Amino acid sequence: MAENSKVLEILNQENDTLDKLLDCQSNVHIAVKTKNWIGLEEDLENIRRLSFEFSALEEKREAISSVEIGVEEKSLMLRLHSKLLRSKIENQILNKYIETSRNFVQGILDNAVPQRRNVLYSRSGKIIKREPESVVLNRIF
Repeated sequence: MAENSKVLEILNQENDTLDKLLDCQSNVHIAVKTKNWIGLEEDLENIRRLSFEFSALEEKREAISSVEIGVEEKSLMLRLHSKLLRSKIENQILNKYIETSRNFVQGILDNAVPQRRNVLYSRSGKIIKREPESVVLNRIF
């Protein structure tokens, strides 16, 4: 029975860690949309730290996973699974937003900034798209 309580304790810690991780992911999404780069750096560091913390807890749980889990543990496992899925979806949404923004900026730069260098070709003879060059806009509000 002591093993079950240890598994339950670890699952509760994982649950709390995932809650914090999901909050940070939401903050990252907001920071990217509002261009709050300082807040973004802090949240990314928190995500990294919480990810390591979650991995360590998961390793502990797997080390004692030979124990038969009860109803409460199964319920917590289901909640953890749903939170992990939510985290994955949040990441996919953010990646899609970043990809769309990047493609938009790339399109503007392709049309607005003249080519300064020769065209690059791949081994198969196709034109290789260059990465966006740095452009500084001077805006006064």
